[in-house]
Amino acid sequence: MSDQSRYLKDSRLIAEHYGEEYEHYYNAIVPPIFMNSLNVFETLDDYYDFDRRDKHKYCYGRVQNPTVRILEDKIAALEHGVGALAFASGMAAATTAVLTACRAGSHVVCIHNAYGPLKDFLTGYCREHMNITTDFVKGNTVGEFEAYVTDRTDLIVLESPSSLIFSLQDIRAVSELARAHGALVYIDNTYCTPIYQNPLDLGADIVMHTTSKYIGGHSDVIGGVLAVKDEELLKRLITNRELLGGIVGPMEAWLMIRGLRTMEVRLVQHEATAMKVAEFLEQHPKVRKVYYPGLPSHPQYELMKKQQRGNSGLLSFEIDGIAEQAAKMAESLKIFKIGVSWGGFESLVFLPHMRLDEETCTRLGGGKNIVRIHCGLEGTDALISDLESALAEI
Repeated sequence: MSDQSRYLKDSRLIAEHYGEEYEHYYNAIVPPIFMNSLNVFETLDDYYDFDRRDKHKYCYGRVQNPTVRILEDKIAALEHGVGALAFASGMAAATTAVLTACRAGSHVVCIHNAYGPLKDFLTGYCREHMNITTDFVKGNTVGEFEAYVTDRTDLIVLESPSSLIFSLQDIRAVSELARAHGALVYIDNTYCTPIYQNPLDLGADIVMHTTSKYIGGHSDVIGGVLAVKDEELLKRLITNRELLGGIVGPMEAWLMIRGLRTMEVRLVQHEATAMKVAEFLEQHPKVRKVYYPGLPSHPQYELMKKQQRGNSGLLSFEIDGIAEQAAKMAESLKIFKIGVSWGGFESLVFLPHMRLDEETCTRLGGGKNIVRIHCGLEGTDALISDLESALAEI
């Protein structure tokens, strides 16, 4: 067994050691940041015969970089894929995936609670410039997808769990449906990370992560990554990333490698805290409903156990009151800071539906008074005490 292959059965060993060839970096335990924009060659033949997949040969920073390659190898191994590609943002990854899977006149089926800017890209740019049509579904049952998928469908967009009301999609069943119609399945796996869910094993074709969340883990980096299980699809994505210019920078890739080393131990703490917070909120008289897949009361709890190994620190709840009261509660919090992201060390709160109309709220699920929180690493007792004090204000 090679030094690299022995790591593949343990996610922590992958995150901490896989893809790092110490002998090439003077045996440094932390790989260097290759800040160069280009690499030189011995002969012209070496340049013209350059292979983009050779991890010991590099040409130009828009094509590949050694630091970026280490990150990509780790993500591919964690997701059980044949390869991964890192991008400068989650949107760069998502849009490259869509443009690779689709062509002019394609049809897409997308869940309502997918990432908002991705939905805007599908209904805006893709519709206007490529005549791509998109149907939206809640996605709680396979039948909802069956009602819209046709042989013209090229892509199905999933996010399981979704990051607001935490609805799940049956990844295996939807993937089987897609395969029967020749469509690809793209899924945002940012919430679970590859530690708690591996969609490629369930039949998905493209897995996306926004690396500013748990992979980065420290709220100091923007990035995205795609992992795939098909060599030909990987080649197409490599070509399109090179053409669109979306590769992540080496400094950001190095920060993500750093984040990966502690991701699993951080996730364990995030989940433990979020579970206790969710249980506290579920029993609170001023809370109407809690959305967290780890709760037995979650309507898709059995599906969660079937395709996930755990949950993370993100959850939401509706107060027993109006949006203005929810806003007052959020603004009364001391440890939880108002912010739209999540997945870092810090606890956050946001009201994503506060300024939406009722019709849109109904379509997305959850009212104007829905509050999303990320449970950071400040300590379970401190976060519950903060929530308890803020709820007492309404």
